[in-house]
Amino acid sequence: MKKEILLLSLICIGFYSYSQQWSFLGFPNESIYEVAVHPVNPDIIFVSSEEGYLYKSSDGGLYWDTVSFYPFNSILFYPDNPDTMYATFGGGSYSDGIYKSIDGGNSWNLLKWLYLATSITIPGYPQGTIIVGAKETGVYESSDNGNSWSVINDSLGNLNILSLTHINPMDCDSGQVLFAGTEGGIFYYDYDNGGPWYNTNTPTNSQVHALSSDNICYLWAAIDGNSNSAGMYKSTYGITWDISEYWDFITDILINPLNLSPIYEPNTIYAADSVYGVKRTVNGGVSWETINDGLEDSVVFCLAQSPADTTLLYAGTSNGIYVWDISADIEEVSNKNCIIIYPNPANEYITIEGIYPGRIEIMNLQGKIIKKLNTSGTKTEIDISKLESGVYTIRIETNEEIIMNKFVKE
Repeated sequence: MKKEILLLSLICIGFYSYSQQWSFLGFPNESIYEVAVHPVNPDIIFVSSEEGYLYKSSDGGLYWDTVSFYPFNSILFYPDNPDTMYATFGGGSYSDGIYKSIDGGNSWNLLKWLYLATSITIPGYPQGTIIVGAKETGVYESSDNGNSWSVINDSLGNLNILSLTHINPMDCDSGQVLFAGTEGGIFYYDYDNGGPWYNTNTPTNSQVHALSSDNICYLWAAIDGNSNSAGMYKSTYGITWDISEYWDFITDILINPLNLSPIYEPNTIYAADSVYGVKRTVNGGVSWETINDGLEDSVVFCLAQSPADTTLLYAGTSNGIYVWDISADIEEVSNKNCIIIYPNPANEYITIEGIYPGRIEIMNLQGKIIKKLNTSGTKTEIDISKLESGVYTIRIETNEEIIMNKFVKE
């Protein structure tokens, strides 16, 4: 009996608060304009420096190798094969253009010279389609993985492209649609019907530095322009945009990759600013909070996160790269309403009991999310039969708190 009570009391210690804080990861005195984290292996990170280098780390940022002398301004992993990567460079030189790597970013080849290339997006279909934007000359399309290119600028009201994204028909009822953020607002393009481009209701004097979309047709935009309209904008389907938060000098916007699933509402969004640091919303833009603790440089140019480990958020600043670990510095604040996990250890199923409507994630010891689901009740049974033997962390995120606990799979 004593052993059973002890086990239960240990399990009930599960409510925590976070004293989250940024940590400096490296590259002092270098301006970091692009960070990309591998979608499957979060230990692989790419950092692009204004000083003219592309760095790669394979151990989460402990050590870095220089893999290119081109400071790419956008980097994307190919969805079906992340060892294939595409990037753009637009420094206003003979090295500008669209680049490709087939060895995980260790070496790069120029696909097309393109003056002032700025951005890239890879739609889900037709396979092999790549869309690239550039200042002054608009939008380019390739249907053969970048071997040949054509211009798609019909009715595009501003050819100074700063950002691109898309939504797919498999996720939305609207068909496949491209979105271009320009130096004069956001435009959309009905890709299935061959265009043309259409204006949205965004300000024509605005600079759209970043566009981000999930797979349930929600889109976010970072709109600047030194005007009263600067800030974070959101849209459903991308035709009409509404302001979520006014914020001057905004540079980037990032949807938490956990939102890239129909089972989740688009709750967690991050935004960067070249004066005021980083903000976050956890309720889909209803309210925003500044998260600058430990961030010694509030001039932030870009944000990045891997769907394989959403506990880590990276920020490229004017003085190096920082990482924000939301699982760090966990402090117990209450065990009044504990959760109970049983059996523990377990083999086929575990049951969680407690008061915890929210999102459940199961992570391995490396922080990789291997199972996720929503729950609205007080008792949930989870199939763990396909997990490898070992220790796992359960993370439950509610509107009020984050609950974490561990279990053992035999």
